[in-house]
Amino acid sequence: MISKLSYRTGLSRLFTCLAYSCALQAATFSFGDEFYGLNAGAPIWNGSIQFTSQKAAQFAATGTDSIRLNFRLDSGATSWNTTQLNLYDEVIQNAKDAGLQILGLFSNETVSGGQSSWNDDPDGDGFNSYVSDFADTAQFLVDRYKNDIKQFEIWNEPNAWSNPNYQSDPQNAGGTYILPRVYAQMLSETYRHLNTGGQTLLDDFNISLATGGLLAHDIGGSFSTAMPYFQQVYDQATVWSNFQSDTGVQYPWTDFGYHFYISQGGLVTQSQLSNYLDAVRSTQAANNDLSTIAVTEFGWQTVGSNTEQLQRDNMATAYDFLESQSYVSSTYWYQWVDDGTGAWGIVHGNGVHKLSYDEFSGRNNIVQPGGTIFITEHAANDNALSYYFSSTDILQGLIATEREGDNGWHSANPASSNGSYDPNGLPAFTDGEGDIGTGLTGLLNDFPGSGSPAKLIEYELGAAFDLDEIRIFTGNNGSDGRILSTTGIWTSTDGSNFEFLGYFQSDPSGFNNNSNTPGGPDGSTLVRILRDDALALATDITHLRFDFYAVSNVNGVMFDPFNGINPFTGIDDGFESAYVSPLVREIDVLGSLSVVDSADFDADNDVDGNDFLIWQRNYLTGDTLAEGDANSDGLVNEVDLAIWQNQYGMISSTANALETVPEPYALTHMVFSLLAGGAFRARNTSRVF
Repeated sequence: MISKLSYRTGLSRLFTCLAYSCALQAATFSFGDEFYGLNAGAPIWNGSIQFTSQKAAQFAATGTDSIRLNFRLDSGATSWNTTQLNLYDEVIQNAKDAGLQILGLFSNETVSGGQSSWNDDPDGDGFNSYVSDFADTAQFLVDRYKNDIKQFEIWNEPNAWSNPNYQSDPQNAGGTYILPRVYAQMLSETYRHLNTGGQTLLDDFNISLATGGLLAHDIGGSFSTAMPYFQQVYDQATVWSNFQSDTGVQYPWTDFGYHFYISQGGLVTQSQLSNYLDAVRSTQAANNDLSTIAVTEFGWQTVGSNTEQLQRDNMATAYDFLESQSYVSSTYWYQWVDDGTGAWGIVHGNGVHKLSYDEFSGRNNIVQPGGTIFITEHAANDNALSYYFSSTDILQGLIATEREGDNGWHSANPASSNGSYDPNGLPAFTDGEGDIGTGLTGLLNDFPGSGSPAKLIEYELGAAFDLDEIRIFTGNNGSDGRILSTTGIWTSTDGSNFEFLGYFQSDPSGFNNNSNTPGGPDGSTLVRILRDDALALATDITHLRFDFYAVSNVNGVMFDPFNGINPFTGIDDGFESAYVSPLVREIDVLGSLSVVDSADFDADNDVDGNDFLIWQRNYLTGDTLAEGDANSDGLVNEVDLAIWQNQYGMISSTANALETVPEPYALTHMVFSLLAGGAFRARNTSRVF
């Protein structure tokens, strides 16, 4: 299992016609980044802005230009008062500052009053006070944001109910279900408020409307396209006849909103998607509806057996299909980040990118910088793993310090009675041997408590290292979860201040260690933590902390270690907290001693003009520190000059700059003078030879 894969950009897809058809590659490039939008989630929550300038910048970093933004009354507000409006003013400004276009969503959260109000229709004409209030509110908000938002979606999933008796009891239907005749009136009245009776907001400011995204799904094996519901909306002949007579327009929308949540447990196919979208188009055609389709929600979770690969692959399949359909005007992935509602995001709750993040940004033709990934491998035994324990890694032979709150060792582990220095205890993590024959080596204590690590250890490395990869080896001596691992890792460059590297859970919650586990349930597991580019995992590291957590129950089903929301991922996996801890057989840390940049080329313990002259004489020809290579990359170039400029005037001690920085003007003047002189001498030299 790979938690984050190397990015696949639009450029790579253009030249890789093996993965997709070349025709679809061209189609990918025909779309701008407005086509690939994102749902922003609740922009305001409990009086606090969630769609901050930082989040807006993160959205923009994917290359998208479009977000779907829900207008919701927050914290019990019943009207759009000054407080509500000021919050949304800031949210919308955040989006604008990041270059994002907004699809505004007016939903049941935009106007106060519940389902009993909006489905109150005793006379059967579909018109009620809620419809009127909704249209008034829409007019007010569109007028306020007419220069900022150019499309508004009217309602969200009007066909979604939770009560099977929704048709006979629509005021208690659950969900966001709204009677088709009421919804027809809502669409009509909203348009009228915006573009008739002296108002021409839509025409004057080039604003358009979209119908609320219908919920299409295949729950329970059904083929629920949602179009029977909307056929009932089309069937409101009196509403549409009067509307066309008064406005000269057949329908008030220019885009037809649609949501699909299908094949949630497996790979989706283009054929499946086609069946749903064909149902939409045929129903539209039968009712002379020429509007394009805006897919304002679609997505797949990463939970249980639904892996990140599955989410990414389904995203790719969906985009390949949607890109090829000329009638699809826009798409909005649901959603940005995992939260309490589910693991729908392209980003984990702790900010770590999923595989789908790179697929999404690739569609927007953005090359994403590399990031930390982890790869899980299961095998029948230690020898069957792709990598074996190292006896030459950075941690080899080091003994960790058990930090405050450490939970000791399992009572069956000899280290529990003999002390942590028993070969089955702390030494086992770094001896390069794995299990030493007891079957209990590295067995951590169970029942650490929800959210508490089973083991808290710290290593002092003795020098500064650049880390390339961390490997966590775990094993099993019975069909339970001890083959698995969940680890939090922290790094420090000084032993006092620690930076969180990441939370690494070997397998998704719900994974069951049984006969289906590769290599069987009594095998070995390796989690490799590294980056997906050429950069180091971390640099100048002097101390490492490992927080090992419990991983499962006695049946070998993996849980996260938290009862409720996992603060690292931002989601509740739906299970109790794990209480069975792993057998940690080995921790290997690979890397090299950190190279400290030094511009003291003549080794006289200062950085001055003599060092510059050395750099100048060996520019593009030298390859050692004595010849001007300040960063030990085997080249003498502009990078080394920049290091010299930064260190000029400093006194060096073992290549570490310590003191005396000259005035910026003096340094700049000197650099330019020396460079000018050097250039003159270079020209002279070239003429002499």
